[in-house]
Amino acid sequence: MDVPEAVDINAMCEEGAGVMGTVDFGDVADITENDILRKVFRSEDDAYEFYKRLGKFYGFGIRRGDMFKDEKGNLVRRRFFCNREGQRDKKHYNRIDRKRPHKPETRTNCEARMCIYLDKDSSLWRVKKIILNHNHNMTHPGMVHLITSFRSLTDAAKAQLDGFQGCGISTAKTMRYMAGVSGGYSLVGFLKKDAYNYVDKRRRAKIVDGDANAAIVYLEGKVDADPTSMARYNVTEDEMLANLLWADGGNRIDYQYFRDVLVFDSTYKKDKYKRPLVIFSGYESIASYTWLLENFLEVMCSKQPSVVVTDGDDSIREAVRTIFPNATHRLCAWHLEKNVTSNVKDDNLRRLFNRWIYSEMRVDDFEAEWAQAAADYGLQDSLWWNQVYGKKEMWANAFLCEKFCAGYRTTSRCEGINSVCKNFLESKHSMLELVQNLELLVREYRNNELLAQFRSIYSEPVLTTSLESLERHAASVYTRAVFVDAKREIQSVSSVNFVGVRRSLTTKVYTVEEYGHPGRHIIVLCDKNMGKLECGCNFWRIQGFPCKHMFFVMKHEHLLTIPSSLVLKRWTKEAKSLGAYAEKTDDGGDRGFLLRHGALHSASRWLFFLGAQKVGLFGVALEGIRRLCATLESELANGVHPTKSKQRGEIRDPVVVRTKGAPRGHKRKASKRKCANCNKPGHTKRTCTDGRPCRGKKPRVDTFNSAEDGGQSEEVAELEATGSNDQTIGVEHVIGGGSVRMPQVELINTVPFCRYRGQ
Repeated sequence: MDVPEAVDINAMCEEGAGVMGTVDFGDVADITENDILRKVFRSEDDAYEFYKRLGKFYGFGIRRGDMFKDEKGNLVRRRFFCNREGQRDKKHYNRIDRKRPHKPETRTNCEARMCIYLDKDSSLWRVKKIILNHNHNMTHPGMVHLITSFRSLTDAAKAQLDGFQGCGISTAKTMRYMAGVSGGYSLVGFLKKDAYNYVDKRRRAKIVDGDANAAIVYLEGKVDADPTSMARYNVTEDEMLANLLWADGGNRIDYQYFRDVLVFDSTYKKDKYKRPLVIFSGYESIASYTWLLENFLEVMCSKQPSVVVTDGDDSIREAVRTIFPNATHRLCAWHLEKNVTSNVKDDNLRRLFNRWIYSEMRVDDFEAEWAQAAADYGLQDSLWWNQVYGKKEMWANAFLCEKFCAGYRTTSRCEGINSVCKNFLESKHSMLELVQNLELLVREYRNNELLAQFRSIYSEPVLTTSLESLERHAASVYTRAVFVDAKREIQSVSSVNFVGVRRSLTTKVYTVEEYGHPGRHIIVLCDKNMGKLECGCNFWRIQGFPCKHMFFVMKHEHLLTIPSSLVLKRWTKEAKSLGAYAEKTDDGGDRGFLLRHGALHSASRWLFFLGAQKVGLFGVALEGIRRLCATLESELANGVHPTKSKQRGEIRDPVVVRTKGAPRGHKRKASKRKCANCNKPGHTKRTCTDGRPCRGKKPRVDTFNSAEDGGQSEEVAELEATGSNDQTIGVEHVIGGGSVRMPQVELINTVPFCRYRGQ
């Protein structure tokens, strides 16, 4: 705190030149008791600020003490104490119900104080009594900023904390930044713990009416700003939130463009209710995932995907089979490899599994190799072996080689999003914070998409291959990322050898082979009149852009451009209209305030730089800032009051569920399951003979099955057998749901115009 120039208080009072405000308190160095007794203050707050300045200079903390009011309720007397005044009540030392350890002692019964009273004749505050002697050591000047009474979060600091929190930046990183721009931690004005306390207080204030209610009200506000946004949720019979699904207009439009392949993974970080994030949020049961996908389909205008890639979770698999009956369900290859690694110890058998997962082969070849491996390793009666074989059509490449999966064999790209999610999501986050932080995550991904699209449209790659015309055409139609992959295929044309060609009506049948693999022939069909090409390697059906064998035939046929039938629109620069990339900004609410605050902070940096160059310029800048602040404060004093949020019925927060897998810490011996009616083991409430109604909440059903164990827990088996659910669904609710324009989506035809296989 800056020390102003000394002021002769008595002279100012006698001349009527005004009384000290909150700044002009004179120099407190070497001040005596008589000097203090002669001081006069305009208000009680001014007196407090003076005593605070005195304490900061000498190294003791202060606090407000008792006060006295007159018969009209006006404050007329106040005492300020050293913060070490008084002693801890003796009863707290011997409490038998104590659960927390004792806090360190800070009180020493110090007698230092300053007493003030209101002079009603002049309406000024005067000092009645001052004691400057302390019974404890003064704090070192380098530690004074740590005293509680000298720490506070200004409105500007709070706004900055809110801004960083709103961008997903942790409190610890925010403190490091603020210490850097302030010149050190001692100049920030508060401690990291103070910042954490403020953030936690703000978090609790936002969900004071319930976490679920706060999240739903927030989504209602998003729908008001974007009518194409939509959210759906349902509640249990006891009014607890069961499932929640939301998507903004951008999500819904993107799905219309790229709906052919749907990838999701339920192994994301959880929120504080241990609910999984599947880029959706829901309870890990078949019923909840079925509800989720049903509503997801309705939100996305009932457009079915062609391929669904999942991590192999049993609940998801059953829900996909029910809701997307015509879609190809592909299991994540990475999860399957992990499953194989944990169950198979023989390296040769592991290599066989990798071949079955990734290599091109016929179905009958796969069946023959599988039967031979079962015989060689004696696995005919293995439960795990037979379970994996039962899912062969969802993981073996022999069954999936003709399915377009947009390059997805694993959920690794989905898990790549998870690596970014961890920067925004923590297990202690509330549901409201989960929704808000996911919005930040989506914004970041859309900005990355916009940047990639900008680079694709407004820059040209350097052409380096000998097939310059084909390379130029690929660069002109494909996005930059896809062009890199397509160029790799063009460069590999040199590794393809010509074997022969023959004609069948208007179709030329090329036979080629790859360098290093003599005799392994690959058939490529070419109908130049119809502009069609098809390769027996099925690379185009899987990846969506031509393979090196196709480029070899294009070279042999002297084609200057890639046939339009091979250019999949989803990989082109025109996959989405440019208008779809426009970013929507919030101009109201907390988010709008934070955006405006950040913009002003950025715009003022040049002002700070110029004002700090010289002492004279510093004074000019400081005075200008003060005048502007006074003007803005006056405007805000006559401003508009904030509007109240919508009133709604209360929705209770969901229960904290138990996640899949082993719990943290040491496992305890499992206790026997007890009846919910009589609380006795050995039976359930369905078979209870007590006859009393069940009180309280219904028993929770925990699932522990995963993609690795290949089985289900007893609770899940009972749940499916009875058809019940611990979260009996009550009322369905829909928020928003404006229509979106349906773009034309190009799906790869899975039926070739002519069938030839490698010879």
